[in-house]
Amino acid sequence: MGFKSTFLTVVLAVLVPLLYDRGNVLFLFWKNAPHRLARVNTFDSYEIKFSDRIRSCEDALLVESHGIAILGCDPGREKWNTVMGIFLPEPVESGKIYIFDYKNAGASDDEALRQVQFVDFKFESDYHSLGMAYDESSSTLFVASHRHDFPAIEMFKLDLEAYTATHLRSIQHPLVHGPNSIVLLNDHELLVTNNNYFLVRDYPILNKLETNLGLPGGSVVHVDISPVLKDPSASVQATIVTRLAFPNGIELLNDTTVVISSSSRTKVYFFSLSRDGDASSSPKLTPTSSFTVPLSPDNLSVSKDGALLIAGHPHIPSLGKFASSRHVCNSPDELAKADADTREACATLSAPSWAARWTEAGGLETLYVDVEYPSSATAARDSERKVGIIAGLYAKGVLVWRE
Repeated sequence: MGFKSTFLTVVLAVLVPLLYDRGNVLFLFWKNAPHRLARVNTFDSYEIKFSDRIRSCEDALLVESHGIAILGCDPGREKWNTVMGIFLPEPVESGKIYIFDYKNAGASDDEALRQVQFVDFKFESDYHSLGMAYDESSSTLFVASHRHDFPAIEMFKLDLEAYTATHLRSIQHPLVHGPNSIVLLNDHELLVTNNNYFLVRDYPILNKLETNLGLPGGSVVHVDISPVLKDPSASVQATIVTRLAFPNGIELLNDTTVVISSSSRTKVYFFSLSRDGDASSSPKLTPTSSFTVPLSPDNLSVSKDGALLIAGHPHIPSLGKFASSRHVCNSPDELAKADADTREACATLSAPSWAARWTEAGGLETLYVDVEYPSSATAARDSERKVGIIAGLYAKGVLVWRE
């Protein structure tokens, strides 16, 4: 009798938090349905820019010293999305990098947005960007790219004056099997999130179970590229420093605090960052706190005033339908061949956006909730110029707000 009682207690201790957590997520599926979602807009003014030139821009990095944003856009995501499980036949359009000069509000669109030209990049035709990180001191851009052969973190020398990105090397490692977001610790150390242990491309059923049950299979990997910088024939060093359920965005809140979003748990986690005396050792991440958000958080950013910006998806079922239809809806040829139901879906489907700001003093503050600009993946803000950008995973253009 004692054994049965102890066993039941252990089972309940495991299941109750899991069921409670999953119940909260399922409740958001009802509460945040597009027809039920409460709209919020706190911006003094905003506009959706460049909708006729760019689409599917997952990440936006602000280089505030120049008043510009680096935009990573991949229209090929409509047919090749290794996170959401969209694998349609080729040809698949390749991704591109753009520079948006946001400091001059009066500039024309042609002046404000410039495409970056790749130099010496042999994988240009199979470049599919997710998260990015930029080391301004060395002008080095790191981009997670999900190539068809094996994902890589591509390193570029970025010339902001000439609008060129010269390819330096591809960083690959078995532990970096599905890189999503990147944060730099310095010019040779990175923390990289892998959303899942089971990749949807290889294990579709197990991937769905891992994601939908909120199991902590995803990883955060410390990558040290210093051996490669000294000897191009050497290998990078990589170590898993923590596991979470669907870790997505990652940022440094300060020198000793790492913030990671969990899309499947609808949480944002804080970790203390430390080392065990040896500067060459992998850092240690120790969980300290977390808070729940009313959405599946995607990318994170930190503004100069110390605020944490969070963007993501309040209604995952709508995002899935929206994403799977874009290869038809954004192709005039495919749309012309589509049946009436598909054309109606293209005209009516929406994927709500949600952007918020968190500070230790003020907590979580919602900035924008709407379907006008869909599928928000990144929110970033220049706190000195009081300009912000929302980039959408499957949106046309970017939303720019001014305060």
